[in-house]
Amino acid sequence: MKALFFCLIFLSSTAVFGQLDNTSFDQRLAIEPADSNKLYAGLRLLAFGKNNEYFETTISGYTLFGYQFNPYVYYQLGEKVRIDIGAYLQKDFGNNRFSTVLPTLSLKIKHQHFSTIIGTLEGATQHQLIEPLYDFENVLNKRLEEGVQILWMKDGLFLDAWVNWEKMIYFNDPDQERFVAGLSFSKRIADVKGWIIEVPLQATIRHAGGQIDVSPQPLRSDFSSAIGLTISKKLHAAVQAYGVKSYFLTNQSLTNRIVPYKDGNGIYINPYLQTRFGLSLMGTYWYGNEFLNSDGSQIFPVSTERYPNIVQPARVLYMLRFLYEKKITEGLSLTARVEPFYDTYPENIQYSYGFYLNFNDQFFLGHAKKK
Repeated sequence: MKALFFCLIFLSSTAVFGQLDNTSFDQRLAIEPADSNKLYAGLRLLAFGKNNEYFETTISGYTLFGYQFNPYVYYQLGEKVRIDIGAYLQKDFGNNRFSTVLPTLSLKIKHQHFSTIIGTLEGATQHQLIEPLYDFENVLNKRLEEGVQILWMKDGLFLDAWVNWEKMIYFNDPDQERFVAGLSFSKRIADVKGWIIEVPLQATIRHAGGQIDVSPQPLRSDFSSAIGLTISKKLHAAVQAYGVKSYFLTNQSLTNRIVPYKDGNGIYINPYLQTRFGLSLMGTYWYGNEFLNSDGSQIFPVSTERYPNIVQPARVLYMLRFLYEKKITEGLSLTARVEPFYDTYPENIQYSYGFYLNFNDQFFLGHAKKK
């Protein structure tokens, strides 16, 4: 069984998506000149089920099962400003109450390729962070981000800088203030005969502290970064694209908080193959040397906060993922994933699988009255 798994990893690596293709989960706040002074209502819905079958490793298995519901209205003020207001609700199956009920409010200003947002951000997987830095499951259990964001998006260039303010505190607050600041950058440096080479740079810092709280918890500032090189080839056949995305990661604890390791690093190599049938195959090799993370997937660090007694100097994973995307109708898509991996810590195969139904549509309500 082990030999077959490594054989499949090798075959997938000969073709080669450094991070999962999560574009079906995007919820961009589009600004179009044709929508000037128009009022719209919209609806976003995600139904999800993800089951992690993890045994005898650094994390335990669990299931995420439910739906998210985000009705909203927005008004585009002229050609450069968009104002959104709505509500975000999440219901986990088996829980008689909504696990999350929050208002959403975004003000977005766009000038050519530059945009700035204050309020509810274009967050989650839209930051395009790799999984050791951002856990895909955050989409399913803490999707909303609030704060300020700067975006620069054009052909061959992506820049996203943001502050997600998670916890506000007040005088004598028993809790610490918490926020995450991040940078995600990618630049295309070559595009020759269908071959594309890009250089991504990513960094996040998680901070917990404050000067007016009375929390006994120690000050926390955790820095993580990744620099990479991606090579891909586009085709016009049954196989539409293949390539490899490779990253070198570092992490560092910037305070005196007691952690298993003060700094670490990792290597993250991802071969992938995409077909025109909606099916993709991706292999992943991960080597983490004393690597810890705060917001990334918990299968990657050498120790986790949930199981602090399990500490490894190094963590090695070999992953193979089967990914399927299907557009059912306009605004509605299905995503299915099966993700086994060989874990060298217990020397066995773990796996997870999930399905996701994304619905995103908007409806014209009317024009603003002329003065």
